[in-house]
Amino acid sequence: MKKTPSFQIQECVDKNCLFRFPVLEGEKPIKSCPKCNSSLKKIGLSYGRHLVKKETFSQPSLEIEVLLDNIRSIYNVGSVFRTAASVGVSKVHLCGMTATPDNPRLAKTAIGAEGFVDWEYHNNALLAAQNLKDNGYSLWAIEGGEEAKPLFASPSQKDNQKILLVIGNELAGIDPEIMGISERILYIPMQGSKESLNLTVAFGIAAFFLRYF
Repeated sequence: MKKTPSFQIQECVDKNCLFRFPVLEGEKPIKSCPKCNSSLKKIGLSYGRHLVKKETFSQPSLEIEVLLDNIRSIYNVGSVFRTAASVGVSKVHLCGMTATPDNPRLAKTAIGAEGFVDWEYHNNALLAAQNLKDNGYSLWAIEGGEEAKPLFASPSQKDNQKILLVIGNELAGIDPEIMGISERILYIPMQGSKESLNLTVAFGIAAFFLRYF
């Protein structure tokens, strides 16, 4: 059984600094404050990570896969893998310039999740999307535009439905031809000054919405 990591809080003794941070037990000890170089003191007892208990999804029969259309950031891709593993996504389709788990930098944000979620690489996102549609997947594009409808107002899913969530490039969005073959184009309602969310946040909201509502 894998041992849960333990942490120890350390705090700078300089009253003008008091820099406070956790240290993973077993790692090389930090001898002085990273901010002011003063001495450090241990605070309280060591503690383990506060884990979230597992729950049963309200849509267990729903099959979800995700297609990443030319995502530029390796770290965004890693974050998508982490969320995908948490929400029970069956497979991640990595297309075009999107990095694959073969890139070691991806692991920094995936934190091992890339080993638990199936993935497949495609040179051409449109061909991949069309093939999945031909094999029974409903394409749900998470995107804005005049044709987009609010995610939370979308009709309920059917039992045993197969959904492909499509997430587009950080700047260019989703390929217009993929939008053209999508069953639904959905946006996440926004307030404030910004017009869109980071793609990993948008994917997480959409995936959990499908599972629970």
